[in-house]
Amino acid sequence: MAVIRILHTADNHLDPKLSYLGARMMERRRDFMESFLRVVNYALERKPHLFLVAGDLFDSVNPRNPARTQVIRAFRRLHSEGVRVLLIAGNHDMPRSVEEGMSPLHEVEASGYARFLSSVEQPEVEHLNVDGVDVAVAGLSFNPEVPVDEDPLRYLGVKLPREGDIAIAMLHYNFAGVSVAPLWRAPTILREDIPREYRYVALGHVHSHTVVDLGGAVAAYPGSTERRSFAEEGDASKGFLWVEVPLEGKPRVHLVELPTRPMRTVRVDVGPQVEDPVRHVLQHLPPADQNLLLRLVVRGQLPLPKLARYSRAALLKHLERMFFHVSIDDTELRCEVQVAGAPAQEAAGPIEAFKAEVEERMRSARSDEEREVLALALKLGLQKLEEAGAW
Repeated sequence: MAVIRILHTADNHLDPKLSYLGARMMERRRDFMESFLRVVNYALERKPHLFLVAGDLFDSVNPRNPARTQVIRAFRRLHSEGVRVLLIAGNHDMPRSVEEGMSPLHEVEASGYARFLSSVEQPEVEHLNVDGVDVAVAGLSFNPEVPVDEDPLRYLGVKLPREGDIAIAMLHYNFAGVSVAPLWRAPTILREDIPREYRYVALGHVHSHTVVDLGGAVAAYPGSTERRSFAEEGDASKGFLWVEVPLEGKPRVHLVELPTRPMRTVRVDVGPQVEDPVRHVLQHLPPADQNLLLRLVVRGQLPLPKLARYSRAALLKHLERMFFHVSIDDTELRCEVQVAGAPAQEAAGPIEAFKAEVEERMRSARSDEEREVLALALKLGLQKLEEAGAW
């Protein structure tokens, strides 16, 4: 009995921008490419009949030439081993306007080593003969004009074609019943829109590995091959799917895990009792790990004199050699201001707190000379706070 072997990957996000990483940006880009090349090497060892990329191979419509070249070379290796490569575009590598040009996947297809099912309005079908079995793969690329609250197939007025002995679909949308974070909000395909003839639905867009039982069929997201943002730090594993589809019976789906760079968010609360905010934060951090992408969230309320001792620059200086990269979010760090004759108030930050305090004193000043001194203090104080990186 023929068994169709499929390697299903998606959301590889090759060549991401990541400018916030500074000098570490190129190293982080290599993480994404190395994960993708591990997928390719697995396929070269196992030789699936189909290598399916269900959208967002690239992170943008204009990846740099080195990434394009590496992808074409990888697909040339697969092509030389008889592995058929099929791709659809996702919301990242499908242009949203004429000004953005065409998808980089058109260039990949032009190499002759892959087939890009590029239509965003009608499913395109590619046939493959495996031991006399007609395998039909229907692909529909992401359409940026479909409203997020719509079912894309119904909105476009299309149906997946019923062709082949074994029918497979490739789609880059949300799927009904799969819980997604707001970050991945997108048009949602309903289960009843998948014809019974379809045995496997290769999905992309959701970055967490998910398998949906459709009775005699299976729909699945492989998830991303690298963590694209801190929204994915809770994912236990990353990888791709090895799928075996028999002529009869339900497909067997196996997640092949990939090594990825860890991400972690650490939240540190500070309160009025904290004398040295920088030292307090440093005492609550995990051990040094040169592989870790760390997001540090500092939150709480401090009186102005203590808040003046807080310095984001000082924290970064301490941490820059401890982790791969550290980003600090201190937007929830507030200043507790005591205005004369009024209860404690919360200000948005040290600049606003200092300004409010001095202006209140200016309003209650007993002489023009005192007001002038306070005005000068306000001017110089604001300058110093801004130079120190306060907000």
